[in-house]
Amino acid sequence: MQGTAELQGTDKVNYAWRYEMSDMDKRKIKIGLIGFGSWVRRAHLPALEYDGRAIITAAAAATEKTRQEIRRTLGEEIRLFGSYGELLEKSDTDAVMIAVPDEVHEEALSAAIASGKAVFYEPPVSIRRSRIPIIVHNLLSAPQVTFANLELGFHPGFARAADMIRDGEIGNLQKITITLHAGWGSAVNSDVCLIDRMSCWYVDVLNRIIGAYPSRVLLLDGSGNPGRMQSVSTAIYDYDGVWGIFQAEVNRKDETSIVVDVTGDEGNICINYFTGAYGIQSVRHPGLRFSYDCPLEPYADYPGVRESVSAFLDAVESCDASQGNAATVARLNSIGLATEESKDTGSWAPVNMLR
Repeated sequence: MQGTAELQGTDKVNYAWRYEMSDMDKRKIKIGLIGFGSWVRRAHLPALEYDGRAIITAAAAATEKTRQEIRRTLGEEIRLFGSYGELLEKSDTDAVMIAVPDEVHEEALSAAIASGKAVFYEPPVSIRRSRIPIIVHNLLSAPQVTFANLELGFHPGFARAADMIRDGEIGNLQKITITLHAGWGSAVNSDVCLIDRMSCWYVDVLNRIIGAYPSRVLLLDGSGNPGRMQSVSTAIYDYDGVWGIFQAEVNRKDETSIVVDVTGDEGNICINYFTGAYGIQSVRHPGLRFSYDCPLEPYADYPGVRESVSAFLDAVESCDASQGNAATVARLNSIGLATEESKDTGSWAPVNMLR
Protein backbone atom coordinates (compact mmCIF):
# COMPACT_ATOMS: atom_id res chain seq x y z
CA MET A 1 0.00 0.00 0.00
CA GLN A 2 2.96 2.27 0.32
CA GLY A 3 6.30 2.37 -1.44
CA THR A 4 9.64 3.82 -0.46
CA ALA A 5 12.18 5.37 -2.75
CA GLU A 6 15.24 3.51 -1.51
CA LEU A 7 16.14 -0.11 -0.83
CA GLN A 8 15.45 -1.47 2.61
CA GLY A 9 18.08 -4.19 2.27
CA THR A 10 16.14 -6.83 4.19
CA ASP A 11 13.36 -7.70 1.78
CA LYS A 12 15.19 -8.80 -1.35
CA VAL A 13 13.11 -10.78 -3.80
CA ASN A 14 14.63 -13.31 -6.18
CA TYR A 15 12.85 -13.01 -9.49
CA ALA A 16 12.92 -15.90 -11.94
CA TRP A 17 12.25 -13.45 -14.74
CA ARG A 18 14.14 -10.59 -16.35
CA TYR A 19 12.83 -8.33 -19.03
CA GLU A 20 14.45 -8.80 -22.44
CA MET A 21 12.63 -7.36 -25.42
CA SER A 22 11.36 -10.11 -27.73
CA ASP A 23 8.97 -9.66 -30.64
CA MET A 24 6.13 -10.70 -28.34
CA ASP A 25 7.27 -8.21 -25.69
CA LYS A 26 7.07 -5.40 -28.22
CA ARG A 27 3.31 -5.94 -28.39
CA LYS A 28 2.92 -5.68 -24.60
CA ILE A 29 1.95 -2.63 -22.57
CA LYS A 30 5.15 -0.69 -21.89
CA ILE A 31 5.40 0.33 -18.23
CA GLY A 32 7.65 2.90 -16.57
CA LEU A 33 8.30 2.58 -12.84
CA ILE A 34 8.55 5.71 -10.71
CA GLY A 35 10.17 4.56 -7.48
CA PHE A 36 11.67 1.17 -6.66
CA GLY A 37 11.08 0.68 -2.96
CA SER A 38 10.02 -2.41 -1.07
CA TRP A 39 6.34 -2.11 -2.06
CA VAL A 40 7.26 -2.05 -5.76
CA ARG A 41 9.46 -5.11 -5.41
CA ARG A 42 7.07 -7.11 -3.22
CA ALA A 43 3.77 -6.11 -4.84
CA HIS A 44 3.88 -4.33 -8.19
CA LEU A 45 6.56 -6.47 -9.85
CA PRO A 46 5.03 -9.85 -8.91
CA ALA A 47 1.56 -8.64 -9.92
CA LEU A 48 2.85 -7.56 -13.34
CA GLU A 49 4.64 -10.88 -13.77
CA TYR A 50 1.56 -12.92 -12.86
CA ASP A 51 -0.63 -10.97 -15.30
CA GLY A 52 1.83 -11.15 -18.19
CA ARG A 53 0.41 -8.39 -20.43
CA ALA A 54 2.98 -5.71 -19.60
CA ILE A 55 6.72 -5.22 -19.84
CA ILE A 56 8.76 -2.75 -17.81
CA THR A 57 10.88 -0.69 -20.20
CA ALA A 58 11.91 2.24 -18.00
CA ALA A 59 12.39 3.16 -14.36
CA ALA A 60 13.25 6.27 -12.37
CA ALA A 61 15.05 6.37 -9.02
CA ALA A 62 16.87 9.16 -7.21
CA THR A 63 20.13 7.37 -6.36
CA GLU A 64 22.71 5.42 -8.32
CA LYS A 65 22.47 2.61 -5.76
CA THR A 66 18.79 2.10 -6.50
CA ARG A 67 19.28 2.41 -10.26
CA GLN A 68 21.90 -0.33 -10.15
CA GLU A 69 19.53 -2.51 -8.13
CA ILE A 70 16.88 -1.98 -10.81
CA ARG A 71 19.39 -3.02 -13.47
CA ARG A 72 20.33 -6.17 -11.56
CA THR A 73 16.69 -7.06 -10.96
CA LEU A 74 15.11 -6.25 -14.32
CA GLY A 75 17.95 -6.56 -16.82
CA GLU A 76 20.21 -4.46 -19.00
CA GLU A 77 17.51 -3.30 -21.43
CA ILE A 78 15.74 -1.16 -18.84
CA ARG A 79 16.12 2.56 -19.50
CA LEU A 80 17.08 4.26 -16.25
CA PHE A 81 16.38 7.86 -15.28
CA GLY A 82 17.46 9.96 -12.33
CA SER A 83 14.06 11.64 -11.96
CA TYR A 84 10.44 10.94 -12.77
CA GLY A 85 10.39 14.12 -14.86
CA GLU A 86 13.02 12.67 -17.19
CA LEU A 87 11.19 9.37 -17.45
CA LEU A 88 7.87 11.04 -18.26
CA GLU A 89 9.48 13.27 -20.88
CA LYS A 90 11.92 10.89 -22.56
CA SER A 91 10.68 7.32 -22.19
CA ASP A 92 8.55 5.52 -24.76
CA THR A 93 6.09 4.10 -22.25
CA ASP A 94 2.34 3.55 -22.44
CA ALA A 95 1.78 3.90 -18.71
CA VAL A 96 3.58 4.61 -15.45
CA MET A 97 3.24 3.06 -12.02
CA ILE A 98 4.09 5.35 -9.09
CA ALA A 99 5.15 4.18 -5.63
CA VAL A 100 7.12 6.83 -3.78
CA PRO A 101 7.15 8.24 -0.22
CA ASP A 102 3.99 10.07 0.83
CA GLU A 103 5.63 13.49 0.66
CA VAL A 104 6.38 12.97 -3.05
CA HIS A 105 2.94 11.63 -4.05
CA GLU A 106 1.48 14.97 -5.06
CA GLU A 107 4.43 16.08 -7.20
CA ALA A 108 4.89 12.75 -8.96
CA LEU A 109 1.17 12.28 -9.61
CA SER A 110 0.81 15.84 -10.92
CA ALA A 111 3.72 15.34 -13.31
CA ALA A 112 2.24 12.05 -14.54
CA ILE A 113 -1.14 13.69 -15.15
CA ALA A 114 0.54 16.48 -17.13
CA SER A 115 2.42 13.91 -19.26
CA GLY A 116 -0.79 12.40 -20.60
CA LYS A 117 0.38 8.85 -19.86
CA ALA A 118 -1.90 6.36 -18.16
CA VAL A 119 -1.00 6.29 -14.48
CA PHE A 120 -1.31 3.78 -11.63
CA TYR A 121 -0.65 5.35 -8.24
CA GLU A 122 -0.86 4.77 -4.52
CA PRO A 123 -3.04 7.00 -2.32
CA PRO A 124 -2.96 9.56 -0.82
CA VAL A 125 -3.09 12.11 -3.62
CA SER A 126 -1.56 14.64 -1.22
CA ILE A 127 -0.63 14.84 2.46
CA ARG A 128 -1.70 18.49 2.64
CA ARG A 129 -5.39 19.18 3.20
CA SER A 130 -5.34 22.41 1.22
CA ARG A 131 -3.90 20.65 -1.83
CA ILE A 132 -6.26 17.68 -1.97
CA PRO A 133 -9.10 19.54 -3.79
CA ILE A 134 -6.62 20.82 -6.40
CA ILE A 135 -5.15 17.39 -7.16
CA VAL A 136 -8.61 15.80 -7.26
CA HIS A 137 -9.74 18.47 -9.74
CA ASN A 138 -6.71 17.70 -11.90
CA LEU A 139 -7.53 13.99 -11.79
CA LEU A 140 -11.13 14.63 -12.80
CA SER A 141 -9.95 16.83 -15.67
CA ALA A 142 -7.29 14.41 -16.92
CA PRO A 143 -8.06 12.86 -20.32
CA GLN A 144 -6.02 9.71 -19.72
CA VAL A 145 -6.63 6.67 -17.53
CA THR A 146 -5.80 7.35 -13.88
CA PHE A 147 -6.04 4.43 -11.49
CA ALA A 148 -5.65 4.44 -7.70
CA ASN A 149 -4.47 1.19 -6.14
CA LEU A 150 -7.39 0.36 -3.84
CA GLU A 151 -6.45 -3.29 -3.44
CA LEU A 152 -8.61 -3.99 -0.40
CA GLY A 153 -11.75 -3.47 -2.45
CA PHE A 154 -10.81 -6.31 -4.81
CA HIS A 155 -11.11 -8.97 -2.10
CA PRO A 156 -13.75 -11.52 -3.21
CA GLY A 157 -14.84 -12.07 0.39
CA PHE A 158 -16.14 -8.51 0.51
CA ALA A 159 -17.99 -8.99 -2.78
CA ARG A 160 -19.54 -12.16 -1.37
CA ALA A 161 -20.70 -10.23 1.72
CA ALA A 162 -22.35 -7.64 -0.54
CA ASP A 163 -24.15 -10.42 -2.43
CA MET A 164 -25.38 -11.96 0.84
CA ILE A 165 -26.73 -8.61 1.97
CA ARG A 166 -28.59 -8.12 -1.31
CA ASP A 167 -29.98 -11.66 -1.05
CA GLY A 168 -31.36 -10.90 2.43
CA GLU A 169 -29.18 -13.55 4.07
CA ILE A 170 -28.80 -11.52 7.29
CA GLY A 171 -31.99 -9.50 7.07
CA ASN A 172 -31.91 -5.72 7.03
CA LEU A 173 -28.39 -4.33 7.19
CA GLN A 174 -27.67 -2.41 10.40
CA LYS A 175 -23.95 -1.64 10.42
CA ILE A 176 -20.56 -2.64 9.02
CA THR A 177 -17.33 -2.26 10.97
CA ILE A 178 -13.88 -2.51 9.40
CA THR A 179 -11.05 -2.75 11.93
CA LEU A 180 -7.36 -2.19 11.22
CA HIS A 181 -4.67 -3.21 13.70
CA ALA A 182 -1.08 -2.39 12.69
CA GLY A 183 2.24 -1.33 14.11
CA TRP A 184 3.08 1.42 11.61
CA GLY A 185 2.71 4.23 14.11
CA SER A 186 1.39 7.72 13.39
CA ALA A 187 3.24 10.29 11.30
CA VAL A 188 4.77 13.15 13.27
CA ASN A 189 3.74 16.66 12.18
CA SER A 190 1.14 15.27 9.78
CA ASP A 191 -1.32 17.75 8.25
CA VAL A 192 -4.01 15.05 8.01
CA CYS A 193 -5.60 12.86 10.66
CA LEU A 194 -5.15 9.08 10.75
CA ILE A 195 -8.62 8.20 9.46
CA ASP A 196 -8.31 10.59 6.52
CA ARG A 197 -4.86 9.21 5.68
CA MET A 198 -6.14 5.61 5.58
CA SER A 199 -9.75 6.04 4.53
CA CYS A 200 -9.32 5.73 0.76
CA TRP A 201 -8.78 1.99 1.13
CA TYR A 202 -11.07 1.30 4.08
CA VAL A 203 -14.04 3.50 3.22
CA ASP A 204 -13.87 2.08 -0.30
CA VAL A 205 -14.56 -1.33 1.25
CA LEU A 206 -17.53 0.06 3.20
CA ASN A 207 -18.91 1.72 0.06
CA ARG A 208 -18.59 -1.46 -1.99
CA ILE A 209 -20.23 -3.74 0.56
CA ILE A 210 -23.06 -1.36 1.41
CA GLY A 211 -23.52 -0.30 -2.22
CA ALA A 212 -23.94 3.35 -1.27
CA TYR A 213 -22.03 6.42 -0.08
CA PRO A 214 -22.15 8.22 3.27
CA SER A 215 -23.73 11.65 3.59
CA ARG A 216 -21.95 12.67 6.80
CA VAL A 217 -19.06 11.65 9.06
CA LEU A 218 -18.33 11.79 12.79
CA LEU A 219 -14.73 11.39 13.95
CA LEU A 220 -14.00 10.01 17.42
CA ASP A 221 -10.28 10.67 17.58
CA GLY A 222 -7.74 9.40 20.05
CA SER A 223 -5.28 11.55 21.97
CA GLY A 224 -1.78 11.55 23.40
CA ASN A 225 0.28 11.99 20.24
CA PRO A 226 1.71 15.40 19.36
CA GLY A 227 0.27 16.79 16.17
CA ARG A 228 -2.85 16.09 14.20
CA MET A 229 -2.47 12.35 13.56
CA GLN A 230 -3.25 10.04 16.47
CA SER A 231 -2.46 6.32 16.72
CA VAL A 232 -6.01 5.31 17.68
CA SER A 233 -9.09 6.65 15.95
CA THR A 234 -12.64 5.78 14.92
CA ALA A 235 -14.97 7.27 12.32
CA ILE A 236 -18.70 6.70 11.93
CA TYR A 237 -20.27 7.12 8.49
CA ASP A 238 -23.99 7.63 7.93
CA TYR A 239 -25.28 5.64 4.94
CA ASP A 240 -28.88 6.82 5.25
CA GLY A 241 -29.47 4.99 8.51
CA VAL A 242 -26.95 2.19 7.97
CA TRP A 243 -23.79 2.81 9.98
CA GLY A 244 -20.33 2.30 8.56
CA ILE A 245 -17.54 2.28 11.14
CA PHE A 246 -13.79 2.42 10.54
CA GLN A 247 -11.62 1.67 13.58
CA ALA A 248 -7.85 2.08 13.29
CA GLU A 249 -5.11 1.33 15.79
CA VAL A 250 -1.60 1.69 14.37
CA ASN A 251 0.44 1.38 17.57
CA ARG A 252 -0.13 -2.35 18.02
CA LYS A 253 2.63 -4.88 18.72
CA ASP A 254 0.82 -7.86 17.20
CA GLU A 255 0.56 -8.76 13.51
CA THR A 256 -1.28 -6.48 11.10
CA SER A 257 -4.92 -7.50 10.78
CA ILE A 258 -7.95 -6.26 8.86
CA VAL A 259 -11.35 -7.66 9.80
CA VAL A 260 -14.81 -6.72 8.54
CA ASP A 261 -17.93 -7.40 10.65
CA VAL A 262 -21.33 -7.08 8.97
CA THR A 263 -24.42 -6.94 11.18
CA GLY A 264 -28.03 -7.38 10.07
CA ASP A 265 -31.21 -7.74 12.09
CA GLU A 266 -31.24 -11.49 11.30
CA GLY A 267 -27.58 -12.43 11.33
CA ASN A 268 -23.98 -11.38 10.87
CA ILE A 269 -20.93 -11.99 8.68
CA CYS A 270 -17.24 -11.75 9.61
CA ILE A 271 -14.46 -11.63 6.97
CA ASN A 272 -10.71 -11.77 7.59
CA TYR A 273 -8.91 -9.86 4.83
CA PHE A 274 -5.57 -11.64 5.12
CA THR A 275 -6.73 -15.24 5.52
CA GLY A 276 -9.87 -15.07 3.38
CA ALA A 277 -11.83 -16.80 6.15
CA TYR A 278 -15.42 -15.75 6.67
CA GLY A 279 -18.09 -16.88 9.04
CA ILE A 280 -21.84 -16.35 8.81
CA GLN A 281 -24.74 -17.05 11.11
CA SER A 282 -28.34 -16.11 10.39
CA VAL A 283 -31.95 -16.86 11.19
CA ARG A 284 -32.39 -18.26 7.69
CA HIS A 285 -29.56 -20.77 8.19
CA PRO A 286 -29.05 -21.35 11.94
CA GLY A 287 -25.62 -22.34 13.17
CA LEU A 288 -22.25 -20.76 12.49
CA ARG A 289 -20.84 -21.59 9.04
CA PHE A 290 -17.21 -21.08 8.01
CA SER A 291 -15.62 -20.94 4.60
CA TYR A 292 -12.76 -19.29 2.68
CA ASP A 293 -12.86 -16.86 -0.20
CA CYS A 294 -9.36 -15.71 -1.16
CA PRO A 295 -8.03 -13.42 -3.88
CA LEU A 296 -5.67 -14.75 -6.53
CA GLU A 297 -2.76 -16.64 -5.02
CA PRO A 298 0.11 -16.40 -4.47
CA TYR A 299 -0.51 -12.89 -3.20
CA ALA A 300 1.54 -9.97 -4.51
CA ASP A 301 2.32 -9.02 -0.89
CA TYR A 302 -1.23 -7.83 -0.02
CA PRO A 303 -4.39 -9.72 -1.03
CA GLY A 304 -6.08 -8.01 -3.97
CA VAL A 305 -2.97 -6.39 -5.47
CA ARG A 306 -2.91 -8.83 -8.39
CA GLU A 307 -6.54 -8.06 -9.19
CA SER A 308 -5.93 -4.32 -8.87
CA VAL A 309 -2.91 -4.31 -11.20
CA SER A 310 -4.79 -6.47 -13.73
CA ALA A 311 -7.75 -4.07 -13.59
CA PHE A 312 -5.33 -1.23 -14.36
CA LEU A 313 -3.97 -3.08 -17.39
CA ASP A 314 -7.57 -3.72 -18.48
CA ALA A 315 -8.15 0.02 -18.23
CA VAL A 316 -5.03 0.82 -20.27
CA GLU A 317 -6.18 -1.56 -23.01
CA SER A 318 -9.76 -0.24 -23.04
CA CYS A 319 -8.86 3.41 -22.26
CA ASP A 320 -11.51 3.31 -19.53
CA ALA A 321 -11.04 2.73 -15.79
CA SER A 322 -14.20 1.34 -14.22
CA GLN A 323 -12.50 0.97 -10.82
CA GLY A 324 -9.98 3.16 -9.03
CA ASN A 325 -10.92 5.98 -11.38
CA ALA A 326 -10.91 9.71 -10.77
CA ALA A 327 -14.60 9.84 -9.80
CA THR A 328 -14.07 7.15 -7.16
CA VAL A 329 -10.99 8.92 -5.80
CA ALA A 330 -12.84 12.25 -5.73
CA ARG A 331 -15.63 10.76 -3.64
CA LEU A 332 -13.23 9.04 -1.23
CA ASN A 333 -11.24 12.23 -0.73
CA SER A 334 -14.47 14.18 -0.19
CA ILE A 335 -15.32 11.75 2.60
CA GLY A 336 -11.79 12.08 3.97
CA LEU A 337 -12.00 15.88 4.10
CA ALA A 338 -15.35 15.61 5.91
CA THR A 339 -13.45 13.60 8.53
CA GLU A 340 -11.01 16.49 8.89
CA GLU A 341 -13.90 18.92 9.36
CA SER A 342 -15.41 16.65 12.02
CA LYS A 343 -12.08 16.59 13.83
CA ASP A 344 -11.99 20.38 13.88
CA THR A 345 -15.62 20.89 14.91
CA GLY A 346 -16.12 17.86 17.15
CA SER A 347 -19.45 17.13 15.47
CA TRP A 348 -20.98 15.51 12.41
CA ALA A 349 -19.64 16.92 9.14
CA PRO A 350 -21.43 16.69 5.77
CA VAL A 351 -19.70 15.13 2.78
CA ASN A 352 -19.32 17.85 0.16
CA MET A 353 -18.27 16.46 -3.21
CA LEU A 354 -15.01 17.70 -4.72
CA ARG A 355 -15.21 18.63 -8.38
